[in-house]
Amino acid sequence: MTTDILSTHSDQFLIISGGQTGADRAGLDVALARGIKHGGWCPKGRKAEDGPLPPRYRLMETPSADYLVRTERNVERDGAGFGFTGGPTGNRLSSRLTAMLQS
Repeated sequence: MTTDILSTHSDQFLIISGGQTGADRAGLDVALARGIKHGGWCPKGRKAEDGPLPPRYRLMETPSADYLVRTERNVERDGAGFGFTGGPTGNRLSSRLTAMLQS
C-alpha cells in the first residue's frame, strides 16, 4: 500500500507560484485539487503569457506588470525552490536570486 503524502500532509505544504504557464500553473492546479495551501506573487493585472490569471489562483499582484518583480518577490518569500533547467529566462533568474539570498 502506498501513502499519498500530499493528501496525508497537505497542511504541511505551501506551493508558491507566479502563475506562469506550464509547471507553475500545474502546481497551482494540484494545490487546488488536493486542498494544499498556495500563494505567491503575480504581475499587476494578473498578467500571464496566456492572458490574465483566473481568480481561483490565490496570488497577490505586484505593483508592477514586470515579470522580474514577480520572480524576485516569490524567491524572497520561498524557503526552498524547484525549477527546470534549460527553460525560459525566469528559471535561470530564480536560480540566481535564490543563490544570492542564501549567501
